[in-house]
Amino acid sequence: MRTGIARWATIATVGVFTGAVTPVASAHDLMPDLGMARLSDFRVEKAPGGRRLLRYSTTIVNVGTGAFELHGARTSASEMSAAQRIFNSDGAFRDVVTPGTLVFGGDGHNHWHVNNLETSELVRLDNGNRSGTGAKRGFCFWDNVAFRLTLPSAPQNVAYRSTGCGGLDSSTVAMGLSVGWGDEYPATLPDQYVDITNITPGHYRLTVTADTQNWFAETNELNNSTWVELQLRQQGQPRILGYGPAA
Repeated sequence: MRTGIARWATIATVGVFTGAVTPVASAHDLMPDLGMARLSDFRVEKAPGGRRLLRYSTTIVNVGTGAFELHGARTSASEMSAAQRIFNSDGAFRDVVTPGTLVFGGDGHNHWHVNNLETSELVRLDNGNRSGTGAKRGFCFWDNVAFRLTLPSAPQNVAYRSTGCGGLDSSTVAMGLSVGWGDEYPATLPDQYVDITNITPGHYRLTVTADTQNWFAETNELNNSTWVELQLRQQGQPRILGYGPAA
């Protein structure tokens, strides 16, 4: 029989036992926390037509307590809706419909991408004017870079793979990014650049942000960006001036 909130008693043939009750922790959401690792691999590439492209590598990372997992389902021949799967500490989960959409990328990747999962913006430092934006708009993500496996919930092995991005005939997809892992987009990939053909030499800041629109639930919406300041010249390669905070 129960004798109080923090005490209990059980009557048995061998006598009476009294001990302390250990409180049971209530279940809670395990949320992702998206951020960007430091940008790297900067170079200016000459392209057909006299264009000049600033190329660079980006890595979106998850430093939260739970996986960042999205499920896409066809809404038309060319688009999918996106629902975020939020996991709970008791092993359950729920799917939350988001404003995000997925489109098929036939740019050599040949899989489904989340629209505007990352954005890049180039701003001139002396006047604050926006001088360019990243050409790449769609991103599929999976565990391909071990980022911070010391985080409490980080799996030590890959949990999400590129197969989650689906193919042309997929009616549904399921992609994810584990705690402590990152997804790298190298400078060599199609559209991984800002067109700087018409900008004048000077000092610029390139800022890359994960989930700019805050479409997806996470623990902190204020740590999603990183930046680098660099000098762009009329000819030759950029000179790095400094880096901002990263995940």
